[in-house]
Amino acid sequence: MQLKFNLLTEKLENLTKTFLVLSNIKRLRLLLLLNKTNPSSAAQIHKIAKKEGIYTNRETTYRALEDLVRIKLVSKGYNEESKELVYSIKNENNS
Repeated sequence: MQLKFNLLTEKLENLTKTFLVLSNIKRLRLLLLLNKTNPSSAAQIHKIAKKEGIYTNRETTYRALEDLVRIKLVSKGYNEESKELVYSIKNENNS
């Protein structure tokens, strides 16, 4: 996985938010976990995160996923078939 950032003055605020979210080791571990299980439901992600000792509380896992969505590293969608939210790593092709 590669993270690319363009340092432009007008985007400094967004860049600061991104680095703030990524400064947390648990969110980084969650991002790496999602990279392996891409795409996955929130329930599946939490189950694996709990097993790996990243997060024990489902709400905390959900908030961390939403932080990653907010900084546009992860996308969130709804799977009509399984009737659940699905998270996936954004890449250059689906950004």
